[in-house]
Amino acid sequence: MRLKKSDFKVGEKKKIIINGKEILIIYLGGDKFYAVNNRCPHLGCDLSKVGVVIREELICQCHFTHFSLKDGKALKGATKNPLILYPIKIEGDEIEIEVK
Repeated sequence: MRLKKSDFKVGEKKKIIINGKEILIIYLGGDKFYAVNNRCPHLGCDLSKVGVVIREELICQCHFTHFSLKDGKALKGATKNPLILYPIKIEGDEIEIEVK
């Protein structure tokens, strides 16, 4: 799926559906875009609603698990299960998210 980089504001999160999967897009400025599974791997909480981004960590406020946006690892909290990340390519103003 292709999106426009110019449609995002710094710090913004957007939930989209690709191939039936809920994907959360997070924009941290410049070319720092992240695409993650929108459901927490612990209990399936909706991260577009309960997720908070601090630096390059996504924190699920259901049980305060911290996930690295760089590699998806659970850094601390209620689960050791990683967050699923999806590859992103940026070309000019276009963002392409690869979901299989």
